[in-house]
Amino acid sequence: MDQLNKTHKGLVAGWRVDIPAGSLELQEVDHLVLAIDVAFPNSQPRVFAPAAGSDYSWPHVEQAGLLCLRSSKSAAPIADRVVTHLNDAEELLNFPETKRCQEFEREFAAYWAHRATNSSDQARVWSLVTPGGVTREVAYFFDARSNRHVIADDKEALKRWLRNTGANPGDKQIYPTWLFRLSHPWTPREFPETGDEITKLLPPDMVRKCLEPGLQSPFLFEVDTKTGTAFAAVVLQAAERREVMRGFRNISKVPPERIVNSYAKRPVKRCKVARVDGAWVHGRDHATSYASVKNRKVAVIGCGAIGAALACLLAQAGVGEQILVDADSLTTANVSRHPLGMFHVGFNKASRLQEHLRREFPHLTFDHAYQRRFEWLAPKELDQLASADLIISAGIDFDGEAALDHWRRGLTRPPAHLSTWAEAYAAAGHAVLLYGNASIMAGFDGEERPSFRLTDWPDEAGALIIEAGCGNTFQPHGVIDLHPTVGMAAGLALDMLLAKVPASCRRVWMGDPAVVEANGGILRDTFTDRLMMREFVWP
Repeated sequence: MDQLNKTHKGLVAGWRVDIPAGSLELQEVDHLVLAIDVAFPNSQPRVFAPAAGSDYSWPHVEQAGLLCLRSSKSAAPIADRVVTHLNDAEELLNFPETKRCQEFEREFAAYWAHRATNSSDQARVWSLVTPGGVTREVAYFFDARSNRHVIADDKEALKRWLRNTGANPGDKQIYPTWLFRLSHPWTPREFPETGDEITKLLPPDMVRKCLEPGLQSPFLFEVDTKTGTAFAAVVLQAAERREVMRGFRNISKVPPERIVNSYAKRPVKRCKVARVDGAWVHGRDHATSYASVKNRKVAVIGCGAIGAALACLLAQAGVGEQILVDADSLTTANVSRHPLGMFHVGFNKASRLQEHLRREFPHLTFDHAYQRRFEWLAPKELDQLASADLIISAGIDFDGEAALDHWRRGLTRPPAHLSTWAEAYAAAGHAVLLYGNASIMAGFDGEERPSFRLTDWPDEAGALIIEAGCGNTFQPHGVIDLHPTVGMAAGLALDMLLAKVPASCRRVWMGDPAVVEANGGILRDTFTDRLMMREFVWP
């Protein structure tokens, strides 16, 4: 047990189980060790096969011979659990060669990570490459800030992504490299160990382009597994540049064979790959909605608590491009409801939200942030809005809504319009989606209030609070009160982008009626449900 505890902490007891010599496919194993930790039976018993080693020559055998077995149910009798684990261990150690190879190939990425030269969680290679391609030239940049290589399909895609993260490399800092499309996943025995195993795979015309003595050269590998596309990477290091150039004044005069030989016997650094492409970020290659929204453009007018939260959710959903519009700056009183925090106080909401989203989602586009009210936008800026698939107005005032409505309806092909806001205490929320020439003004009365509102507030008592020492007013609600309305509006926006909503409509969040009544409000007859979202045809 002392020996096992050097690699697996917390084990408190163990039992040796002898195995008749030669009775298993893995014939070196003559005994198992069943061990438990202090949390047992509320943890899994562990089975070790110390003679199986830690060289990954057998699937599902980890450090010190720990067998990676399926979990048993904690509620089952202890004896049954022990028998199950021992039987599973016997089955694993009896895998025929074909089964062993299948298991290695199926979990290629996991075994590559186990055999990474640096096994820490900080992957040294980030891939922006679009999966599903062929063997080809790609581009990389070494980010010294994070000691990380970033690889993309081409130079422009890489520069755009890096700019969004705050880096701004010049063309000479971006280098070509090579992506190898493997015909099948390697087993651990096939993993490359030395530089010549990589350089011999390179096309001759790529040797000079990809191998630069004095620099670390990353190479990417892509392969299909039974569970999806997997990536791996190696980093090559040549001999010192001065050694490679000995006898030559210029590296361009050094024969390619000499450059290749400088890598030949030097060990490769096997690296885990962190994928940062959109298909992976937005659903690990399984989000069908991402393929539909990655080329969609949305304009968000009003980047306050609702609009900014909506923009964040749409970015998380993978909407390809957003335009942000707001004239206001963030104040300390906004911080409790707004996605941006105290660091951004005093700065324009649209520009700071743009900066925030660029850094968080550098593969998406946030090229336009207009620090003005909608009514003050220039013709070129309006042209940008007109090219959007959807315009969202979030929590803006009646004048802004009216101006937007008038402008949009005057367009030859008006984008869809989603208007959203919350009533006092966020006890009710609205999201109206309009297509074509439908006008939101059709839903407002002579007092410039929505005719379909769910609450009334006599003399505005309780609905609006005057800010201390100031004439400004605000609605009394917190971020948690607001989230059902935000979620409802985001859901309607996404449904529109996915073509799930065929006609103009409105959705309504009916919160807690008791909150309205407790604060002096009056429920309208249309406030028919509690904590419920409903959808109605428009108007």
